[in-house]
This record gives sequence, structure tokens and C-alpha cells, in this order.
Amino acid sequence: MINFALLTLFHNLLNLPVFVSQLLGAEIALLSNFMLHHHWTYKSHHVTKSIGQLLVQFHSSSWPAILGSALMVSAGAHLLHLGDLAALAISSAIALLWNFGWSKYIIWRDMTPADIKGAIK
Repeated sequence: MINFALLTLFHNLLNLPVFVSQLLGAEIALLSNFMLHHHWTYKSHHVTKSIGQLLVQFHSSSWPAILGSALMVSAGAHLLHLGDLAALAISSAIALLWNFGWSKYIIWRDMTPADIKGAIK
């Protein structure tokens, strides 16, 4: 919803290109998602990484999805003549799968006490 609201604001009201609007909206939504993941979704996971490490990993794994999403939204709008919402919905579904895998299984991977002890040795 954040991404769509900002895409609409930047593209329809500020007349920025749809590609740029999608990148800006996605980055702001990304920061929001990071904070929600860190303080709510994966709060109970035993993670030994600093918030800086998590933020860098989250951005590094999310930006391919953001760039791909921006390309898909732009292509959907220009080549397939889809509306912004339809193009964003399709690209978001694809990006969601990518981001879920990285967030759950790599970035905020829940470590058992044995895993933590093994990592320290």
C-alpha cells in the first residue's frame, strides 16, 4: 500500500516518470518493511547480526526485486498498457516471493543456541 500510494503520488501528481516513481516508492516502502520485520515479524528470532548488517543484507537482497519490479511496472504500463495498480500488483507478487525467501531463510534466520555456539567457535 505504501508503494502504491507513493507511486501514485510521484507519477500522477508530481508527473515523475513511472520508473523513477516506482523506485522512490519502493525504497520508502522497503525501509518501512525493514523496520516492521526487525521489530515485529522476526523479533523472536535469535539473530547475532547488528542492525547495520541486517539493513545492508536486506537492501542487498531487496534491490534486485525493486529494480525488477520497477522494470515490470514500467513494461506493464508502457508495453502492455496496464494501469499502475495492475502492473504493480503483478510485479509485487513476484517480488514478494523473492523477498520472503531472503528475509526468512537468510537475513533473519532463526539460530538455535547450538548454532550460535558453533558460530562463535
